Amino acid sequence: MPCTEVCQGWIKKHATLINNCFPGPGETLPKSSELSYLVFYANSKPAKLTKCGVYLEKRVATDVRKKRKQDTKVSLQIIKALLEACKKDLNLFSKNVVKIIAASLGTDDIDLIARAASVFITFCANHDGSTLGVDTEFTFIYENLIDRFAKYATYKYETDQSLERRYRSIGLYALQGVVTSNALHATDTKAQLQYIVPAILHNLTDDKMGLEALQKIDNDEKSSAPQLRRFSINATTISVEDNTRLAYNCLIHLLVMSNTSNLQYSLEPAFTFLEENDIWWPSSFGTSLALVILSSVQRQYRHMLVSEILRRLDSLSDSSSLSKKITFIEMLISILTSDLTVVGLSVIEVLDCLLNHLLNSLKSGNIKFEQISVNLNSKGNNIMTEKAQDLETMIVQRLIICIGGLATHIYYAKQVSDIVEHIIQHLNLQTDPESSNRSSITDGIPLDILRRTLLRCLSIVIQTNKEAEKKSEMLRGEVPVEVFHNTIGLCMDEDLDVRITYAQILSTFLDNVNSSKESKEFDSVQITYFNQPAIHFLNTLHLSLYQYALFENSKPADNVALLLILRSLLLRFRTDQIIRGIPVVFKLQSEAKDEKLNSFARQRALASVIALYFHDIAQVLDIPELQQYVEMIKKERIETCQWSTFINAISSENNLDDVNLSTSFDDEHENEQPLQPVDIWFDPQIIVPMLCKHKDVVNFDGAELEEKLMTEWKPEEGFKKVKKEAYRIRSSRILEADKPKLVVTPIMMNLENSSDDLPPKVKTDNFKETLAVQLMNDSSEHETSVASDRESGNMVPISNGKKSKRKNKPKNEASAFLSTIDPKAASTTSLVNPPYRLS
Repeated sequence: MPCTEVCQGWIKKHATLINNCFPGPGETLPKSSELSYLVFYANSKPAKLTKCGVYLEKRVATDVRKKRKQDTKVSLQIIKALLEACKKDLNLFSKNVVKIIAASLGTDDIDLIARAASVFITFCANHDGSTLGVDTEFTFIYENLIDRFAKYATYKYETDQSLERRYRSIGLYALQGVVTSNALHATDTKAQLQYIVPAILHNLTDDKMGLEALQKIDNDEKSSAPQLRRFSINATTISVEDNTRLAYNCLIHLLVMSNTSNLQYSLEPAFTFLEENDIWWPSSFGTSLALVILSSVQRQYRHMLVSEILRRLDSLSDSSSLSKKITFIEMLISILTSDLTVVGLSVIEVLDCLLNHLLNSLKSGNIKFEQISVNLNSKGNNIMTEKAQDLETMIVQRLIICIGGLATHIYYAKQVSDIVEHIIQHLNLQTDPESSNRSSITDGIPLDILRRTLLRCLSIVIQTNKEAEKKSEMLRGEVPVEVFHNTIGLCMDEDLDVRITYAQILSTFLDNVNSSKESKEFDSVQITYFNQPAIHFLNTLHLSLYQYALFENSKPADNVALLLILRSLLLRFRTDQIIRGIPVVFKLQSEAKDEKLNSFARQRALASVIALYFHDIAQVLDIPELQQYVEMIKKERIETCQWSTFINAISSENNLDDVNLSTSFDDEHENEQPLQPVDIWFDPQIIVPMLCKHKDVVNFDGAELEEKLMTEWKPEEGFKKVKKEAYRIRSSRILEADKPKLVVTPIMMNLENSSDDLPPKVKTDNFKETLAVQLMNDSSEHETSVASDRESGNMVPISNGKKSKRKNKPKNEASAFLSTIDPKAASTTSLVNPPYRLS
């Protein structure tokens, strides 16, 4: 083949070798033998690579200008062969390679562009990025190539869909090469990712085979990294699904390989893409994108996604589009309620941010509470079908569910307790009791609206925690009952919705029968950690329930709520509740009997609640005699029309979900016979002996139990009778085999000098003392005796007062070490508390 004008005058060997590679007439591929010799020459003399690169660059520029398509193809094949063979010396001619690729792309010929993309992919696979950011010219050309291929990936050509799909395929394969290259992580990747991420996402917005569909398919065959697809120059028939799948693989690989900076630079253009293309609610693309990012990035970087969403949520002004706000909230819901944990998530900071947005939404005054349903099953995309609902109300509902999602995964022991306490702090429980809920305004929000909303937040947190306990094998830290102590006054709130919602929350929280830790087969030996705050809570709640039952403005729903709370207390505290609650219930019966209530309808309702409560006690403790007695009273009341029509005669069928809150006692309908005042009452002289015969009750509180249950409870005495039962473990049943026994363990006997003084058995709590006794016995300096403390079980050595004969001898090193041990010392540092709890 004659030499072109570019190489005229060149007599160097590298030019000759390159020219010899070009085929003769009728051939399309480089001569294999000559190409092999050129590769051998370049490998043998790496310094010649720079000259080869310069020569090929000039030759391609000339061929492109003169539209020599075949020569340009051959030049690209030659440079690709050199790339594959001379990987370690790539930096010697890397700048020439990118210039050759850039010149080939300028032809706008699809075949040359495909060939240039193939060379670019090979270049990316072998380039380590060491010259990026160092060589300004090379960096500029390389980033421009990425921009060029990103534009191919988003190519739009309506008249020829086949050509459009092929251009997009070429661009996506080139971007895949960039994403999988080591050069992406070698320097600042912000400039590269601002081109790559939008181009990838653009190919995932198709409705038929978009991100959401691919995510569902990928869940069945999930792997740590996607299978990379090899680029074929000759592929001309390409479908939309092929490009979508290729874009999805690029996105997954990009996220899997991301570090802190790369992920941040990827999130920025991703959210910008949503903004520029207006892909907000009701589209589910943003939610699917958040889940893909969460499941793909490394575990320690997941919290960055939450932080970025919260930052953008905070940046929205009141005049911003509500659809953006809903989209960000939906992203958070999908993250917080997913099966994936978010390591490093600051739960309370997230909660505080969500509460601030919730309270700001309430200030609009346009919230329709009848449309807000707190349902654990409404975490998903069913919001997309609620187009008729007011957007501001929808935002409040989704924020509540988002807050509930914080209880899905436990990151430290007191997490749920901290969440509950933080929400309770916003309930404004210190409001003047003389003021009305509706007239009281807190930060621009009516008090009744504030409490309704925050109680719904508490409700979803408690429900979520209960559901997660059933599914999770990990032991969750128990939420202490005293967390709710300051909220007990809500039983007497003037707003019915507040009272009923609070009763639902409290009964759900206290009812632990269905929890994984205390299943029904262990109910008979249920252990309750009953400390002084819990006792104070229980006594305060009993006093409030007494006032609640006599509340003048009560509705039938309040009596159902009272029954639910009493039942849940029974299931939670069992014998403790019976001993402390029975006098209160008898007092309520006395008040109803003396007609202290303002209507017979209220009297019937309260009497029915008391009857069902005794029925629950009989079932829980399994007392057939008590159950027969209660059934007899129930039957007589029903037959004489003394049973309330608002209370179902079957205890378990009373629930607040089916109660009409608008119903009042004046609406009680009469049956065929007119309803009568109650004159059939429970006799304490019959019930108390039945309870006192039960083994659980007898073992619980001893011989004075009957007198205690028969004594009239006086609410005016307040808490003077609160016992000082601090921090002791109470069991509802202690079997004989389970009772602790005092065992005298034989001690190491001294064969030479037998003694009646027996050293204690070595345990963790008496380790120091035991070693001290052994040291003193070995040195024969002291005679020791052992004193036993039955309360603590500690063994304390007591010296007989003799002085040591060797006063001036240095102390033994072991003795010095023992003197530093304090067996009663306890670490105050918790390994599970987050940093903000340690400050």
